[in-house]
Amino acid sequence: MLDSQYWYYVLEMSFYGSLLFRVTFDVKRKDFKEQIIHHLATLTLLSFSWCVNYIRIGTLVMLIHDASDILLESAKLFNYAKWERTCNSLFVVFAIVFMVTRLIIFPFWLIHCTWVYPTLQYPPFFGYYFFNVMLVVLLFLHIFWAYLILRMVKKFLFGKKPIGRQCCLMWVEGIRDLSPPALTSMWCYG
Repeated sequence: MLDSQYWYYVLEMSFYGSLLFRVTFDVKRKDFKEQIIHHLATLTLLSFSWCVNYIRIGTLVMLIHDASDILLESAKLFNYAKWERTCNSLFVVFAIVFMVTRLIIFPFWLIHCTWVYPTLQYPPFFGYYFFNVMLVVLLFLHIFWAYLILRMVKKFLFGKKPIGRQCCLMWVEGIRDLSPPALTSMWCYG
C-alpha cells in the first residue's frame, strides 16, 4: 500500500466517522435515515476494503465520490461569499459530475468490475457478496439523491425562478437538505 493510499483511507474514514457522529446531533432532515445508511455503508465499505486488501477498488470508489462532493462544498463556499453566478455555475457542474460519476461510472465500471472479474479467478466467498451488496446499497442511495437533484433542476428550469442569491441558496441548501419539503420551501419568489 502506498503512503498516499494509507492517508487517503485515514482521512476518509475520519471524515465519514465525524459525519455519522454529527448527524445524530444535527437538525433532523427528511433524509436522516438515508444519511445514516450512507455513512454506515461507507464506513463499512472502507473498513472492509482495508481489512481484506481491496485497496485499489476502495480508492477508486472514494475518488468517484469525492469528485462531485468537492464541487458541492465549493458551491456552498461561494454561496456564503454571495457570489451567485459562481455558485449557480458550480451547482450545474456538480449535477453533471454527480450524474456521470455516480450513475454511470460507479455502476457500469466499478461495480461491474467487482461483480464480474473476481469470479473469473476465484470462487465467490462471503466477502465478495458482502462487498458487492454494500456497493449496490450506495448505488440505490445515489439513485435516490439523483432523483431529488433532477427534481430541483426541473423546478428551476420550468417553474418560477428565484431571483439572484435566492437561486444559489436554493441549490446549495436544497442539496444539503436533500428533502422534498426543503426543496419546495427553498423557493422564494421575487
